[in-house]
Amino acid sequence: MHLLTDGLKLAAGRALEDMLERSTSTRLRGLAAGVLITSLVQSSTAVTLASIGFVNTGLLSLQNGLWVIFGSNVGSTMNAWLVAALGFGFKIDAFALPFVGIGAILMVATRAVRGRALGQALAGFGLLFIGIGVLQDTFSAFGRGFDLAALAIPGITGYLLLVGLGTVLTLLMQASGAVIALVITAAQTGLVPIETACAIAIGTNIGTTFTAILAAIGATPNAKRLAASHVFFNLIASAVALMLLPLLIAFVERIGGWFGGTPTPAVMIALFHTTVNVLGVLLMVPLADRLLRILSARFGGDGNETRPQYLDDNAVAVPDLAVRALRRELGRTQQYACAALACAAAQPANAAGVQTARARLETLAEAIDRYSGRITSLSLPLALGERLARSLRVLQYQQTGTDYGRHAAELGGLLGPLADEELAAAALAFTTATAELARQAETDAEGFRAAALEEQLLRVESDYARLKESLLAAGAHARLNIHEMQERLRQASLLRRAAEQAAKAARHLAALDCGAVEPQDGDAQTAELADVA
Repeated sequence: MHLLTDGLKLAAGRALEDMLERSTSTRLRGLAAGVLITSLVQSSTAVTLASIGFVNTGLLSLQNGLWVIFGSNVGSTMNAWLVAALGFGFKIDAFALPFVGIGAILMVATRAVRGRALGQALAGFGLLFIGIGVLQDTFSAFGRGFDLAALAIPGITGYLLLVGLGTVLTLLMQASGAVIALVITAAQTGLVPIETACAIAIGTNIGTTFTAILAAIGATPNAKRLAASHVFFNLIASAVALMLLPLLIAFVERIGGWFGGTPTPAVMIALFHTTVNVLGVLLMVPLADRLLRILSARFGGDGNETRPQYLDDNAVAVPDLAVRALRRELGRTQQYACAALACAAAQPANAAGVQTARARLETLAEAIDRYSGRITSLSLPLALGERLARSLRVLQYQQTGTDYGRHAAELGGLLGPLADEELAAAALAFTTATAELARQAETDAEGFRAAALEEQLLRVESDYARLKESLLAAGAHARLNIHEMQERLRQASLLRRAAEQAAKAARHLAALDCGAVEPQDGDAQTAELADVA
């Protein structure tokens, strides 16, 4: 199951994420997307993580995300139908071994990441049914000497024990689909009766919630909310199914009869599993709005501005979403970089404000570095690797810019205000233009325009050139002593570089957002070195 799921996720690339992004504008579409995508990747956990990533990046509302989660529970029952339809009635080895062989060849002989992933998925698909064959043969022999009646406890207590067994098995195997396959095989070979198998199937729904609970520990607020919705859905559906177990089994037998003849135990269990989760969706229809209000009011942030808001560890399982989350966090570091620049450009310079913003940025930068290291440990497609590299370049610009701003603010505090009115006016024009650039460089702010930022950068360069000429002229005519002139020039140069770094970071973030090619920063570094000289 792990080979099949991981291979499908990587082989599909961004296709599944694109489908999720385009198909979740309403509750019904979100539900359908959850069913379809989970059926494709055979993992409700993967869809839950993808949903968390989309909610974190703002591409999916929490309301519609809930319905994706509900749909993923229905989609997870496709594995039971797969086993019921293909797992019995013919020689499994003849069917499964070619998939294992072809998959192994692709994994070894293909250079492309997605080609190897497809081979992994095919091999996993074949191994799944070989495993079913082993279980079938084992249970057939084991069942002849096994008396289940000796272990059965009548009444609700017996059902609760069986539900607990399904829960524990799911926890141990970390794959509800594998437990369902085991239960179907046991029922098909006559080892367990239908009632027992159905009770264990209910337990698998509860078992999947522990994975969600573990994933929510230390996660972002949105991750906790969606994980809680997953837990709530499965607990409600399982509790109602357990109370109505005899009625649901009778219902499944009647529905199964519509397909002609007496349904096999495998078909009955698959139908029961689907019925339980569809029942859960129906129960959520009147409860969803209330659940949304409760979840929105809970799991808020802790007020720590240096704690990452979007870097959810669970999203690393889907690299494209992890890189998107990284982009959102870079929007926060850009805010701190711009705040540091604005404080450095203030009159007088606010060195304490620069240091506060810089400390927050550096703390987030450490978290981003660790998160990026986890992403780079995966096999990334070339385009995604380039996007990650560009994102890290943005962080470098932000850190460099805040360093320039810190030095400029500290130097400005030592120098104090300019006594010469003409020089003071030129300095004020330059710092005012720089402060305005700091405001316009916040890429996540409403009304951000890349073209306006470039125009403002030209104004900063122009005002810097006028201030530089004024300072040089004042030094040449003895209106300013040479040492102070040099220090004022150094302060202005540091502030200009800080502005350039903020603009570069914003330029690259904007290019990442619109999918444009990496912008060329020209000979900015050469110009800086020449300016120092």
